[in-house]
Amino acid sequence: MTTMTPEDNPIRNPIVLIVEDDQRNADLLRVMLRLAGIQQVILCRTGKDIAPAVLPYPSVDLVLLDLALPEEDGFQILRRLRQWSLFKDSTIVATTALVMPQDVARAEEAGFDGFLGKPFHFDRFTGQIRRLLAGERVWEPRW
Repeated sequence: MTTMTPEDNPIRNPIVLIVEDDQRNADLLRVMLRLAGIQQVILCRTGKDIAPAVLPYPSVDLVLLDLALPEEDGFQILRRLRQWSLFKDSTIVATTALVMPQDVARAEEAGFDGFLGKPFHFDRFTGQIRRLLAGERVWEPRW
């Protein structure tokens, strides 16, 4: 994976929120984001954790949102985030192992800005994040 410096990011000092209940996936995403030059990473395990975690921040640039979460799924959380002014300009990306065509279509219909299938791959991740922060729609369910 190519390491980015903070100066390589399209947004200066981007803030990224990860909503992921699996500890290994959360740790992997955090490490890959750091290697991509992103230092401000907020980690939440459920939708209920989001409000207190993001209150200190003026905005969130990128949200990596797992679809298969306990209690409240990623689609429900997406609807709530879209109504919250803190996330009005955020790029919200579905991250999931559910990569069948109907899963991708459902995510697009729901209003996600991108789709990254699991497992994540180091060699592509930096480019995907750079493109997402630049405002591109990234739909890559399969490798």
